[in-house]
Amino acid sequence: MAEEKIESKGVVVVIIAAAFLLTFNQFLLITAFPTIMEEFNVNATQVQWLTNAFILTTIIFIPMSGYLSLTFSAKTLVIFSLTCLLIGTIIGGWSPNFGVLILSRVVQAIGAGIILPLIQTILLIVFPYHKRGFAMGLLGAVTNVAPASAPSISGIIIDYLDWRSLHWVLLPFIAITFILALFLMKNVLEQYRTKLDIRSVLLSAAGFSLFIFGLSNISVYGALSPMSYAPLIAGVFGVLFFMRRQFNIATPVLNLTLFRNRTFSLAIILIFINMMLLLSAETILPMFAQNALGTSAFLSGFLLVPGTIILSIITLVSGSLYDRYGGKRIATIGFIFTTVSLIMLNTVGINDSPYWIMVHFCLFMTGFGLTLMPLVTVSMSGLENKDIPHGSAIVNTVRQFAMAFGIIILTSIISITVSVMDAPYNESTYAGTSYALAVMAVLAFIGFGLTLLLKEKRYR
Repeated sequence: MAEEKIESKGVVVVIIAAAFLLTFNQFLLITAFPTIMEEFNVNATQVQWLTNAFILTTIIFIPMSGYLSLTFSAKTLVIFSLTCLLIGTIIGGWSPNFGVLILSRVVQAIGAGIILPLIQTILLIVFPYHKRGFAMGLLGAVTNVAPASAPSISGIIIDYLDWRSLHWVLLPFIAITFILALFLMKNVLEQYRTKLDIRSVLLSAAGFSLFIFGLSNISVYGALSPMSYAPLIAGVFGVLFFMRRQFNIATPVLNLTLFRNRTFSLAIILIFINMMLLLSAETILPMFAQNALGTSAFLSGFLLVPGTIILSIITLVSGSLYDRYGGKRIATIGFIFTTVSLIMLNTVGINDSPYWIMVHFCLFMTGFGLTLMPLVTVSMSGLENKDIPHGSAIVNTVRQFAMAFGIIILTSIISITVSVMDAPYNESTYAGTSYALAVMAVLAFIGFGLTLLLKEKRYR
């Protein structure tokens, strides 16, 4: 028994470290966007493909995680994912042009798409039921703090070195985690003989990719351009055909029958809203600080640091609170904080101190820390152990798609405002950011209303 506990601790250490590195890396370049735009001569919409390419690749691989976790050992999948992260990071540090930099993001994202839902599944299996809130709080403390801390840390590095150095600084930590995985990682999941439906994978990949591509083209070509609506329509049909196929085959890539569970479905909607708000805030605020308020890359990233620290504490606390009070009450309070913070962010004037962003972002992260992981735990609580891999795959697919969807919609609001306003760049950026923050506040309020409808099962 003691040996089993030691092995479990080793597994938890490895997968938590891997989760941190993969999510940290996903948001590492956000603060470097203005520098990359200047060096490679790309615009604000094009540079977002460094994020969108990563997210779209994970969306392609995450639905396969149910099949992969049943077919290959956990150790094999973790080592393969870290290998992808290692290779992609080396390519990124070497990148001679924008195309190669995007390629590096794709290679890294293959690892992330495989491992992120696997990590959630492993934690839910390793920890007993009455400690699942703590387990998800632990995971949330890592996967939420990583993206929040990445812009601030990268801002410091960029001010002293350059954006390529971000990759070389991260490389030793990836190598250490890879070595730990070789020695400490164990297979804690059962394997079964199953098969992968290739047609479903292709429909999913094509549908989501075309939909995101069409959305991203709106700010460049306009909503009425064939370059926008044609891929949008094709993407919608691709996703619909994918969903229909999942109900008609014996071994679906994603078990969409889980959506018949009302609590699971409502929790997924709330997770979608939450993840839209997170990445959008973390992308918009540093650009707002630099382009509208005239701060340095270091300060724009530093403004997010206190919120990051608060998030790490609140996420751990929310896991323990979930075990005691359940997720509905905590998530409701969280959305209240989030709504108020976005309203307050919209009051920051173009001549105001950028430190007001820091203050209101702390409130935003408090709300986010009280919502996401309790909602993830609620979504999983009504599922049997055999359904958890598919539930985790659905949750992580929705999380990644929500981030891509949110950042495209909300940065497009800013880009379109800048292009149509006859005003200096900083003033038009300020106006566009105000519109985007107003939309985010409305979404947060809708999330608050939906949490009131949650009904969850409680176990002691």
